[in-house]
Amino acid sequence: MFQYTVNFSEVAKGLTKAEQRQVPYAISLALNATAQDIKTNTEKTLSRRLDRPTPFTKRGLALKRASKRNLSAVVFFKDRQADYLELQEKGGTRKPKRKVLAVPFSQRLNKYGNLPRRSIDRLLKRPDVFQGEINGVEGIWQRPKRGKRRDSSRGTKGRTGLKLLVAYEKSADYQPRLRFEEGARKTADARMKRNFRRAMQKALKTAR
Repeated sequence: MFQYTVNFSEVAKGLTKAEQRQVPYAISLALNATAQDIKTNTEKTLSRRLDRPTPFTKRGLALKRASKRNLSAVVFFKDRQADYLELQEKGGTRKPKRKVLAVPFSQRLNKYGNLPRRSIDRLLKRPDVFQGEINGVEGIWQRPKRGKRRDSSRGTKGRTGLKLLVAYEKSADYQPRLRFEEGARKTADARMKRNFRRAMQKALKTAR
């Protein structure tokens, strides 16, 4: 999370008292318009910066609007999405909530690049599939068909024909790529002044 502060103290100079009373309203309009710009631009860039984000991820962005009594607008990811998107923003090592992370090999993935639900359960019900550790690689393995001895596994000398379907990893490393803060700051720099000018014009028209 980051803060973007704007100093509007100079805008009231030269205004009548009636017009000065409209300044907080104009500021709230400008803040909300800029926050909406940030939200819209971030939603557009998610698909470019993340690998096939799911609808759930795309729905994670939210906006808390300002009012003339509370001159603060917030654009943020909801808690559940922020829990995993923080690594996409800052980078780091992901530790699984359960014992291991399931990393697919030679598996059909859904359109979001993930294992379909209950894939592991279905694999483990197959008679030619087992779960175990082979030469230091823990995961789900497929036995070869009878007579087929080609080694298609990852580092499994002496156990020819085994095929790694899903690897169990204890952690995963991420590089920063979301760049939410960077994009939000650029949008605010580009839009705030223009949004305030429009908001002030609207507010002055309603001054009494």
